Amino acid sequence: MEAKSRRDLQMSEEMIDSTLADSFPASDPPSWTLGRERYRKEPNTPITEWPRSDNKEKFSMKRDIDLEEPNIDMVKILNALLFIEYLLYTKTRNYHWSVTEPQLRDLHKLFQEQYIELSEIVDQIAERGRSLDGWAFGTMSEFSRHARLKEPSDHYPEPCEMIADLLDDHEAVIRLLRSDLEICAVKYRDMVTNDFLAGLMEQHEAMTWMLRASLSQFSPCDSGKLKKHGTHPSRLVI
Repeated sequence: MEAKSRRDLQMSEEMIDSTLADSFPASDPPSWTLGRERYRKEPNTPITEWPRSDNKEKFSMKRDIDLEEPNIDMVKILNALLFIEYLLYTKTRNYHWSVTEPQLRDLHKLFQEQYIELSEIVDQIAERGRSLDGWAFGTMSEFSRHARLKEPSDHYPEPCEMIADLLDDHEAVIRLLRSDLEICAVKYRDMVTNDFLAGLMEQHEAMTWMLRASLSQFSPCDSGKLKKHGTHPSRLVI
């Protein structure tokens, strides 16, 4: 008869207890058995199953947060803002690529900082719309059809004109946000979206501060190319 290997030897708990008894001080129960009970499975123990999501009596896919369901108008407001922010992001990135002397390094860096921030804003707006069970539009054809921010065609402005262009666009977005804030709070009682838009407005105000400070560094001759800081080849049509 072949000797069984240790791997094939099935040891019972009684065999283990008798083997270890000589190696440990006597105790009742033996110290090496403490905690063993929690790992034992009781025979015929029923398995508790998690309720299935297809139980129509207990579960519903509809939101119950005391807002209209679905809030189509709120999603439209967010999508309209999404179009504008995305085009402003694209324009800022274009100016980041195309800016020339003077102050190329400073403006190149400023425009980069702002288009990164605008990219994050675009993502946040889209996700806010989805949280209201809406759909965020994301194709270039949709942006072109709905965006109210007009771009210059075949024209690369001077650096001071780029700053003035972006400055006016940001200020127009701030005016739009201020109007949407009131609609969210008064008409739809959506204070979460109201607070969200207020945060976006604060970000745009900070960006206009940086743009205005940069524009003030140009010489009167350069600034004289603009009738005012808001005269430029593109503008937001409200």
